[in-house]
Amino acid sequence: MAKPFDAEAFKNRLRTSWVGSEFICLEKISSTNTFLKECAISDFIHGMIVLADHQSDGRGQYEKKWEAAPYQNLTFSIGFKPPSGNRLSLLTLACASAVAGALEKYTNKTVKIKWPNDLMVDGKKIGGVLTESKFCGIKPERVIIGMGVNIFQKRFRSRINQEAVCIQSLSDKQLSREQILSEFLLNIENTYLQWHKYDLELLRSINNRLTGYGEWVRLSVYHELQDEEYKFIGVSDQGELLMLNRQLDVNKFTYEQVRIITGEQRVSETDQSLSA
Repeated sequence: MAKPFDAEAFKNRLRTSWVGSEFICLEKISSTNTFLKECAISDFIHGMIVLADHQSDGRGQYEKKWEAAPYQNLTFSIGFKPPSGNRLSLLTLACASAVAGALEKYTNKTVKIKWPNDLMVDGKKIGGVLTESKFCGIKPERVIIGMGVNIFQKRFRSRINQEAVCIQSLSDKQLSREQILSEFLLNIENTYLQWHKYDLELLRSINNRLTGYGEWVRLSVYHELQDEEYKFIGVSDQGELLMLNRQLDVNKFTYEQVRIITGEQRVSETDQSLSA
């Protein structure tokens, strides 16, 4: 299982029109997101993919370190050149939803999105997303969506070992990282087109995957627990988090502002890294 990613086998399986047509496969790099942020703009192609078998400095949200054993998982970044800088948080959620849909083929379980960027199965983290952008004025020069998904890795640092899971632990199917990535990218391409067209079906798909959707939840805003409970009514077409308070007012929150606390989850857990 712990063998280098086979770029040729992947290309033979890829069925997209443009996502992944430019594919860079690296054995080891500090961060695939950093690679795309620092590459020359002339080399940055819409839909390009950079994959690394080993990321020495992979990152999650809020600069938390992303743990991934070499040759066992999928750590990659996608480069986009969207027409405007609007709705980028919704694009992040769209890509997360696309990967979740592909994972369900292997797990036979529902894959949820824990706001803002975690992919969860039965309360355990199976993947994560990190979006970074560079702008020229108000127009995005490049948007980079980094993803890490646990495929074969079953052991993690002791602090998170009980909070992370991999596909192999949930599946009885023969797994191929090359095949799984090709399916991720096909879903992402289709989802990007939905996002580009303002397709309302995309919103419904994302909302149904969000942990706590339709429930009364607590919020931590900028790391401060709010006294009031809110009903989580989904995301807007701009990617804003929509919360209904007890007075029936709708409150909007940006992607970075808030964490959602559901059920009996302890407040302290919202600030712990579940990087896997």
